[in-house]
Amino acid sequence: MAGFETETGLELSLQSFVEYHQLELDDIYQRGTWSRLLVDARVRRDFDDPDEEKLARGLRRLAHVNGVSQLRSLLAMLPEDPKEPFVEPSDETMRRLLLMLHFVVWGRDWCPATITESIDRLRHNPTLYADLIDLVRLKLEWTEEATEPLALPFICPLELHADYTRDEALAALGVLSLKTQRDLREGVLFVEELPADVFFITLDKTEGDYSPSTMYEDYAISENLFHWQSQSTTSAESRTGQRYINHRARGSHVLVLVRESKRTNGLACPYTFLGPASYVSSDGSRPMSIIWRLHNRLPARLLRRVRRLAV
Repeated sequence: MAGFETETGLELSLQSFVEYHQLELDDIYQRGTWSRLLVDARVRRDFDDPDEEKLARGLRRLAHVNGVSQLRSLLAMLPEDPKEPFVEPSDETMRRLLLMLHFVVWGRDWCPATITESIDRLRHNPTLYADLIDLVRLKLEWTEEATEPLALPFICPLELHADYTRDEALAALGVLSLKTQRDLREGVLFVEELPADVFFITLDKTEGDYSPSTMYEDYAISENLFHWQSQSTTSAESRTGQRYINHRARGSHVLVLVRESKRTNGLACPYTFLGPASYVSSDGSRPMSIIWRLHNRLPARLLRRVRRLAV
């Protein structure tokens, strides 16, 4: 790092460093924060942010964010200078985006009374707050795809084909808040208030992470058809099975989020939001095998990822 600018003719920054050396962001964040690496390389002065250890983990989790509207909104809402005043938005969509940021950066270990308190604590770590702003700005520059808002009858700041942790998705849907923390031990959730069934699907299931009864066969059949198996206890005649089959007639919705594997490099993998889906057909019972039609076609880059694990 010390001779980077002389050797490359580039100004030393997170972006220039990872692009020049063809690194992934996680190659940096596995080792700590960008600012701490600069201190260790003796190219910047030391700093003493009170939450450095916790924020180092939080910034690593934040590095997956790639929703254009989400990134733009965060830059618009977060003051670039940590000394500038922060104004908590009244708009519920914007509030949920900040709530998503809170749970990614801080996790569930600390839940303040307000979003303002969460952002204020960030700003009491000025060096790492600057790192966060730089990271969000970098991810926005790298993210090329911008999608139209989904036509859903409820607030849902999730962006089509963008990536989210489970807690981000739950916060976006209003299930997870600073006052209410609902555990989700399974990959299915019915949110009665919306109403909507939300599926968190992991394609590559290994016996070490999943019991034999949850080794379901989930995969894309084509760019708009997805094969999914219900929980092993769900029958076609059950209340849940009937809700799946008749969701359109009942005014209920189905939202699909998919990831290839559970963890990589010790970090939980985010899910890609495939958007809403509609029931096409089903067979079997306990579990049910259901074919869903995605309302939005999978782009080629995603289709390759979610088809190749099909049995």
